[in-house]
Amino acid sequence: MAAYREHITVSGAMGIAYAFGAVFMFGFSITQAIIAAILTWISGMLPDMDSQSGKPVRELFGVTSALAPVLLLQHTNQLGISGDREMLFALLLYGVVRYGGAELLGRLTVHRGMFHSIPALIIATEVTFLSYASPEIRVKLLMALGVALGFLSHLILDEMYSVQWDGVRVKLNKSAGSALKFFGKESLPNGLALGLMMFLTYASLTSAGVIPDPNRQAAPEILEITSDIKDAPAYRMVDEPQDTILR
Repeated sequence: MAAYREHITVSGAMGIAYAFGAVFMFGFSITQAIIAAILTWISGMLPDMDSQSGKPVRELFGVTSALAPVLLLQHTNQLGISGDREMLFALLLYGVVRYGGAELLGRLTVHRGMFHSIPALIIATEVTFLSYASPEIRVKLLMALGVALGFLSHLILDEMYSVQWDGVRVKLNKSAGSALKFFGKESLPNGLALGLMMFLTYASLTSAGVIPDPNRQAAPEILEITSDIKDAPAYRMVDEPQDTILR
């Protein structure tokens, strides 16, 4: 499989190209493009969060634990959190992600499991779309697609490095096919990943307005009828003016 240096180099280069395209082709601001580039670069390391040891995990959880409070602070007004409570929740979230997250993943995941999969890519993309605070859908999509691009670069690199060529024939090592997959070997991780993916897909489509939100349906307009409607006849002649019934 590709080494840590290859992953961060490729995802970093893709992030720079993505930022230039966002500014010069689609009219995003430089600030938005820089954020998208950084997210693309970081997401190129995300699948290695299941490696359980080594430099990638330490750096990934350091970056993730720093980003999580930032994303929380974007939503504090909607959550009704402000002042000292805002700072407290940010610090608590940092500690939970930085220390509790690494321990939990170490117990629940195996290397090259469902973290290296297409459902994991979709989950990371949708979490970014839902968590990034912006009134513009196109900005949320910019950030989410950047994460998808970086994540995909990691999976493709792992598959490329699983192909060995000795100058005569091509040989696949045992890790071939373990990155770009939809299902793993264990049913429980498969079910959890696919269930979470479907839930986040529904939430993302609802947030984007593709699927109507049942909690935000506008009430039907009710025709206001004056009180003297009760005195109007149930039927009227064809040539009788309508305003004698409804005024």
